[in-house]
Amino acid sequence: MFALLPLGAVAAAKDDYPQRPIRLVVPVPPGGAGDFTGRLVGSKLADALGQNVVVENRGGAAGLIATEFVAKATPDGYTLLLSSSTTHGIGPVLYRKLPYDAQKDFTHVGLIATVPAVMAVNQSVPVHTVKEFVALAKAKPGALLFGSSGSGGPPHLMGELFKAVTGAPITHVPYKGSGPAVIDLVGGQLQVMFDGLPSLIGQIKAGKLRAIAAVSATRSAVLPELPTMAEAGYPGIEGGLWFGVSGPAGVPANIVNRMSKEIFAAVALAEVKERFASVGAFVSPLGPREYTEFIRAENKKWAPVVKASGATID
Repeated sequence: MFALLPLGAVAAAKDDYPQRPIRLVVPVPPGGAGDFTGRLVGSKLADALGQNVVVENRGGAAGLIATEFVAKATPDGYTLLLSSSTTHGIGPVLYRKLPYDAQKDFTHVGLIATVPAVMAVNQSVPVHTVKEFVALAKAKPGALLFGSSGSGGPPHLMGELFKAVTGAPITHVPYKGSGPAVIDLVGGQLQVMFDGLPSLIGQIKAGKLRAIAAVSATRSAVLPELPTMAEAGYPGIEGGLWFGVSGPAGVPANIVNRMSKEIFAAVALAEVKERFASVGAFVSPLGPREYTEFIRAENKKWAPVVKASGATID
């Protein structure tokens, strides 16, 4: 079970929340794991709350634009953020300067789901294993391009970790979200991506992309034949994505508790679990306090990886 925040005097907001539509800001363009998560959970929250949950995509700057926008919003529970491993897990330890504090400027409502990652290449790339890809990259230094959802996001950092461990001299190309990057990967403008399964699984199943390895500790239930990086000969390359809901600092506790309760109910629905499972993700709900601690732990986990990769951003 999760711990609820105390109510008391801070619960000055009306108990009949919500009285108007709620805006859920998703820090990526349409397409990709973040958009999938926001729209799926947003629709179920709307059903439970009896108000529209309007998903607003604000892509760009690896989620910084959307995250700063929500941090500065009125803390009344009507503007929320799909917080993520990009905005709150890696960003705080990757950027030398951020326009927000991942803890002080937010009220963290709860974790929704975690998403294993996969390495996939364009079908024209003549490799079927990680070792073959590394050999090809070393034979053509800098020529193979890896795309990401933006500088500083997990897909970027997983690529940098891959480079550090394997020595493969691949070149990073940032995009404003995974959706546009996947389009160019399919089109051949990119050769490889390291991203969450929801961003890539459709094109993999359609035969337009070739999965090479699971970037996780265990094999994917969706692609069980796919070896992990460790099984492919490169232990230490692990990553993935996670998504939750956060609001600006100061959202009344009764609203936080209500939203957290509804998130738990939404992800407990068989339909929601099945939708996540269909793209290799799984629900992993945490309440407000646990989610806040989870974010702190993610910062500590990624700090040494960022330092080792040299991928800090001004």
